[in-house]
Amino acid sequence: MILRTAPYLLAGILLAGCCCFGGRSEKAPKMGKPNVSVQSGNSAIRKVAVMPFRAQNEMVGATVSDYFVSEILGAKRYELVERSQIGKVLNESELALSGISDSKAAEVGSMVGADGVVIGTVGDYEKVSQGKDSFAVVSIAARMIDTKSGTIIWSVDLTCRATDPKVTLSEHSRNVVKEMMRALGQAMGNPKR
Repeated sequence: MILRTAPYLLAGILLAGCCCFGGRSEKAPKMGKPNVSVQSGNSAIRKVAVMPFRAQNEMVGATVSDYFVSEILGAKRYELVERSQIGKVLNESELALSGISDSKAAEVGSMVGADGVVIGTVGDYEKVSQGKDSFAVVSIAARMIDTKSGTIIWSVDLTCRATDPKVTLSEHSRNVVKEMMRALGQAMGNPKR
């Protein structure tokens, strides 16, 4: 009995407005709650380098990391290293972003004068069919690494499905990043943005 009703139960949950895996919306769409972890004592980080994120393709990774750059600038917590400086070091070091380790990312960040480096991964970035509509699904994970110690200062991740089929992947990924950074700011003691 349970096996026969499981597909209907799942469809009912999805149609009820489940926006993000782990989040639920009744009338107005709400973002799910990002997973956030913040290490205490991170006040020494002032200058940050944001690496292009790993993704299905280079353009998606660069776009999502640009969204993080915009949100980090808006938070006014860190000074950012210009992307061209990071690209120059990566090219000179002949490092492939797809294979860069946390320690190598910290080394690159240190080479451009950053106290911290933000790296991330875009897992899901696709339209998923539900009935006759397709909905954007985005999964992003990001973390900041202290370039001196190599320790992770903070990490945040979120997987979310848009509730409106008209929302593009680009719009949805921007919204996911905003929600991730809002939750991170709250965890670090920033007021709501």
